[in-house]
Amino acid sequence: MKKAVYGLLALVTLAPLVAVAQIKAGDLPGNTVWYVHADLRSIRSSEAGAALYARFEDEVVNEVREETGIDIGAEVYSITAFADSDAGSTIVVEGPLTKDTRDKLLALAAQQGPVDAREHKGSGYYFFGDEERIGDNGHEPLEDLEDAVFVSFAIDGKALVTGTEQQMRALLDNKGKIAGAGGHDGALLILSANKALVQAGMQPGGMLGDGGHDGDDWESNIVRNTREAALLVADESGRLAVEAKLVSEDPKMAEAIGGIVNGLIALQSFNSELGPEIRNLLQNTRIAVQANVLSISTVVDPGIVTAILGE
Repeated sequence: MKKAVYGLLALVTLAPLVAVAQIKAGDLPGNTVWYVHADLRSIRSSEAGAALYARFEDEVVNEVREETGIDIGAEVYSITAFADSDAGSTIVVEGPLTKDTRDKLLALAAQQGPVDAREHKGSGYYFFGDEERIGDNGHEPLEDLEDAVFVSFAIDGKALVTGTEQQMRALLDNKGKIAGAGGHDGALLILSANKALVQAGMQPGGMLGDGGHDGDDWESNIVRNTREAALLVADESGRLAVEAKLVSEDPKMAEAIGGIVNGLIALQSFNSELGPEIRNLLQNTRIAVQANVLSISTVVDPGIVTAILGE
């Protein structure tokens, strides 16, 4: 089970520069610390996403199919994962998961230890792991699912994975839908587009723990002064449109980071070893700073991204 989930999340690493409905601002709980949403069906079918999905299929889908007999490509339409400061990690997988696949996933879970079947208002779910580690969510994405996890297939077309029983019951009560913050001012920044493929974001401070980030180096200052950051990868006329935004606590920090990025791009423009594709990528990258918000955007041929990842 964990390998299949981690494999799906690995898709996000296919956009390091940076259909099922996308998530929008306010869809997630107000105390969300990080989130990832990947629309696999759109990635597979879009001109821009097809090349990225082919790599994902080679590195993840085929391996999962060979080792478990589960075809992620055919049975998963989208995956949304997030964590908040109260309920820990939550994963909602949508797609036509067959009974055979559900049985295989439970069998895989049983290999790790006893599976405890439970029920909430007539909806079944399962727990496996260490009871004493429930809710021990740490601050790393999915860390709390390592030793204690709840899984349910009670909602048609969905697989629910949570780190706490309270969150599992809340999802079952809400028919597998995430109870978002609506128009709450504290809702985490979510970038969107007409053809969004991957969306992600985080509150860096919320992932550092109660003690914050030690040290006074530049990287520490960036993390300490970043209120939130968001990433969007979309299909724009067959090319990948990548957008990132960083909201800083201090406008001077946003301006400084923007200046550094601009400087690095300018320096690389003099690099004679760069190929024309990379030069074009750099030329298409736009940096903008408005008050405390730093925006970085570019449009790139998906072949360039797969070539870079293949090196």
